[in-house]
Amino acid sequence: MKLAHTWILMIVTALGLTQCNVTGNGNDPTPNPNISKTELLAGTSSKAWVLTSSKIDGDEVINQSFPCTRDDNMVFRTAKTYEWNEGGSKCNAKSPQVYETGTWEFDTGETEIILSKELHYKIIKLTANTLQISIQNVFGETEELTFKPN
Repeated sequence: MKLAHTWILMIVTALGLTQCNVTGNGNDPTPNPNISKTELLAGTSSKAWVLTSSKIDGDEVINQSFPCTRDDNMVFRTAKTYEWNEGGSKCNAKSPQVYETGTWEFDTGETEIILSKELHYKIIKLTANTLQISIQNVFGETEELTFKPN
């Protein structure tokens, strides 16, 4: 009987260890160490991201925004420029498609994305399918933004 318990314990341990390489929700593949953070963020030329979650101090607030803003794209380019654009729908038909442009860079440790040399976003998660960043706003609140490729 003791031998059976030992075998069961070994099998459960082996199965548990084989799951250590599985990431969170199944949407993100195991990171490829040969892909740079620049390529994850900006693709091979450019990459558009759409906001899927917006939290302030842990509380989800994306549903408080206008529906016409929820399809806006943040586009990063390998040339170290970015843009915010209206996506497929505009809140005002007379508004320009692109409403913000600037430059982007990583800090030296590639733990922050710096927009236009002013805004420092801490990188929480950057994979092929997820961009999750945070910043402290002027009110001292922590804003956490999660994007998926669009």
